[in-house]
Amino acid sequence: MSVRSTITEQYAPVLRAHADLLGECAPSVDEAVARQRIAKGQIGYDALRVLRSCGDLTSRFVRVLDAFEVAGLVSNADRPVIMTSELDVDDLVSGWYTGDRTPRDSRRRLARQVGIVIGNALLRAASSRVGTPTDWPTWARVICPCCGGAPDIALIERAGRERQRILVCGHCDATWRAPREGCLGCDASESPRTIARISNPELGYDLMICNSCGRFLKERPRAGIASLIVERALTAELDVAAELRGLRT
Repeated sequence: MSVRSTITEQYAPVLRAHADLLGECAPSVDEAVARQRIAKGQIGYDALRVLRSCGDLTSRFVRVLDAFEVAGLVSNADRPVIMTSELDVDDLVSGWYTGDRTPRDSRRRLARQVGIVIGNALLRAASSRVGTPTDWPTWARVICPCCGGAPDIALIERAGRERQRILVCGHCDATWRAPREGCLGCDASESPRTIARISNPELGYDLMICNSCGRFLKERPRAGIASLIVERALTAELDVAAELRGLRT
């Protein structure tokens, strides 16, 4: 059994909880206005406003935390400590979107992972109402057209000799075509001197690190990709290692 299939099996309770959130949440977003904004080169909606429109997130946090416990990702000892800690779930989810650093404390890091599942579901639900990449073919920015988030994964598609790089928003999972090759941050073209490409055959990813601006991006073929929750769990150590080196997405 591959590492990807093993994690998919382990994360099954979390994936079910995420799917339930997607099915029930109704974030406030004006689809028509969002599409008009994207057509003008502006971000579709205010992500923090959308998150606030979903009300108190505590009950959702409890449900997803339970799913993490069933999956064996949170221990019986850690769960009550996380629940009784001074934890503001709304701030936790908002902080994930605004780029708060990953906590060093293991329990706070677990709480953040639970918050990410919630925030992703809410923003993904909003972006799914805005449309699909065919609705914004002229988008030429490196940030997400829907929520303004940074991409964390690039998916490579090949048609004959053509290579197309599809960016995945690290917050709402919206996808769009990369406006250029090489570094998304400083336009550095890909070469051994400017961009270090570190391959991880076991995971099926390349970690691209720009030596000029310190930006990194995970890249892999689109074929065979699992749920993005699974993909991010699979590559979490790559993110941590890059962050410890002072790199950013």
